[in-house]
Amino acid sequence: MSAVFGIVASMRPLPMLPPASLSRTSIDRNHRLRAAGIDAVWQTGRAHALAGHRGALLISRGGLHLLTQDQVPQDAELFYLGQDEAGDHFIGAALKDEGRAELDRWVGAQQARDAEAWLTDPIGGLDATEPTWMTLRDLGEQLNDRDVALATSLIALGNWHATHTHSPRSGEPTQSEQSGWVRRDPVAGSEHFPRTDPAVIMAVVHTDPQGEEHLLLGSNAMWPEDRYSLLAGFVEPGETLESAVIREVHEEAGIVVRAPRYLGSQPWPFPASLMLGFTAEADSMETSADDDEITALRWFTRQELRDAIAARQVAVPTTVSIAGQILHGWLDLDLTGDDPAPAGP
Repeated sequence: MSAVFGIVASMRPLPMLPPASLSRTSIDRNHRLRAAGIDAVWQTGRAHALAGHRGALLISRGGLHLLTQDQVPQDAELFYLGQDEAGDHFIGAALKDEGRAELDRWVGAQQARDAEAWLTDPIGGLDATEPTWMTLRDLGEQLNDRDVALATSLIALGNWHATHTHSPRSGEPTQSEQSGWVRRDPVAGSEHFPRTDPAVIMAVVHTDPQGEEHLLLGSNAMWPEDRYSLLAGFVEPGETLESAVIREVHEEAGIVVRAPRYLGSQPWPFPASLMLGFTAEADSMETSADDDEITALRWFTRQELRDAIAARQVAVPTTVSIAGQILHGWLDLDLTGDDPAPAGP
């Protein structure tokens, strides 16, 4: 019996999520060097830059394409992202439109100079020989732990700098400090820090009298009709994560859930979210979509969902997102009576 909720859980617990997709990291953020400033990072002699623009990243040869200091466009917003296990340092360069155009011209010139190699080695995507742009959503599961951590921080900080250029206190343009991790109001002297918005995302499960589990999925008003995912919503001021789970499910699906259980988290810099994964139990399958955000709700058994996905009747998130990780974790849960095998790193 739960001392908090006063109920006995009936669904089979999902295992905690291992670090996956955008939650992976092997980077030391090195707050001491961050405080010293970008010039100090360059002066280590072991610094490299990586470029981002509107959610896209410059990549080549299986990872992020690294730039030297003289290759970084002058108008780029720079921030120190940390160091890897080898002691190399990494600077994020968030490009404006003209900065990307400048970098693209440089890439074009490099390709023109190496035209023969370009024609005989036409590899595309992440393994492209010559630098090319790809979005973080497409790269999230392909990059190694170091690069995915750098890329996620770069996109998140780039979004914040682009939308927080002026002080909310004085209206004056703010100045970047602490290697891009603080913006200071030059008039009021106030410091402003990168914004992260916590959001809960829930696998809502109903267990019927025969012991079979049903998962609730919703279709958002902005999505194609066949696209479904877990319910989700932002945490409100003064609210616990558990309360947010219960409130959001009731608002979007019209049902009461209990026993929220934390599974894990993942940064989602589109533009500035931290997704917090939960399961929750529903005693009833009687739902009513709110029609503002959610236009359709459907319950699925495991077999029904597998069949709908295989027949392409329903599209669900991939495992680049925590929604996909939780959903596929529920689908793949071992039902033989043994505990699920622990997921790999």
